[in-house]
Amino acid sequence: MPLFTILDDATSIWSELGTALSSTTLWTNICKTVVFILLGFIFTKKKLLPDKTGTILTKFVMAVCLPCLAFCSFMTDFSVQGGIDALVNFFGGFVLYILFIFLSKLLFIWVKDPSKKTVLSVLFAFGSTTFFAYPLITAIYGSTAGNNFNIMNVAYRVFLYSYAYLAIANMSEPKEGEEKPKASTKDILKKIFLNPIVIATFAGLALWLLQAIPGVAFVPKDWLSGGTSESYVAIWRFDVTLPWLYQTANTLGGLSSTIILFAIGCTLGGTNISEAAKDKYAWIWTGLKVIVAPAIVLGLLFAVQAIARACGFEQLISTDTLNAAVITWMVPPATVAVGYCINFDKEKEMASHISLVSTLGAVLGIVIWVIVLTVIGTTGFFYAA
Repeated sequence: MPLFTILDDATSIWSELGTALSSTTLWTNICKTVVFILLGFIFTKKKLLPDKTGTILTKFVMAVCLPCLAFCSFMTDFSVQGGIDALVNFFGGFVLYILFIFLSKLLFIWVKDPSKKTVLSVLFAFGSTTFFAYPLITAIYGSTAGNNFNIMNVAYRVFLYSYAYLAIANMSEPKEGEEKPKASTKDILKKIFLNPIVIATFAGLALWLLQAIPGVAFVPKDWLSGGTSESYVAIWRFDVTLPWLYQTANTLGGLSSTIILFAIGCTLGGTNISEAAKDKYAWIWTGLKVIVAPAIVLGLLFAVQAIARACGFEQLISTDTLNAAVITWMVPPATVAVGYCINFDKEKEMASHISLVSTLGAVLGIVIWVIVLTVIGTTGFFYAA
């Protein structure tokens, strides 16, 4: 009997894999990702675009498109399960980042040069979440996964502007007459909470949560057409009450993934790939980041969900949370962290090489992990939000 059970399970797994791999949506998203990056790369290599095109596009996306995307994604009906999901992502984000700060030190303990060891570990703990991960997650998995990412990413900003800054800045003693750099609480809070994406995320989250108050839903969903719908929303559900403004902002938000992928291609096209390819640390870092880091996150979430299911609570970790977390930890290093290395002249060449090689690695990693996550999603182990 156990033998037949094992054979049945194996057959079920292969069936789920076949279903996942035959998904048109899966291959459409993978194709778009590769093609858009390739277009940016070719246009830059052929010098068909002005210098700094990638940088300019990125600034526009960060300042306009991503805040619009973050805010508009919360214009949905409130649910208690969604509130639980938000709490799981908020506290889970802090747990994961604290864990990876310590784990990254262990992974690079074999590096003898203390300066290289510190830079490798800091870059490993902090990926390019806003620039790389967020647009990909929303493009492939939708707005709910994007919301989960943004809530989880609060912890990222807290540690990026405090721990990561001090770790890089304090690697060597200051010159005579200079003081060691300090990160004041005021400066850290300003960088965290005055970021346009963070402001838009908290504003959208607050309005979404306020829908839980009894009596606030009094605007009919079909008020524009003069119908008599029995479905009502709060007045601040701008997708219903101000659809012209919402659609404008939503369109801007929808541009983010396309522009960012093109900008990534532009960045790759303007760099010396052959020089970066000679850096062994860049390849080792990329292998650990693209394969090992997301595998660790996946294993942790599996363990937590298994414990929750054993305790009778099956809806603790959603597939959206799973997808957002795994993709978040396979992306290249944070541009801010690389900027710290350049600013303080700490292994800046190695940091730049890592950024380039890991971007190429992440393009392949996206294909692999999207397929893996699609298969896992069909098993029903994590609940579908």
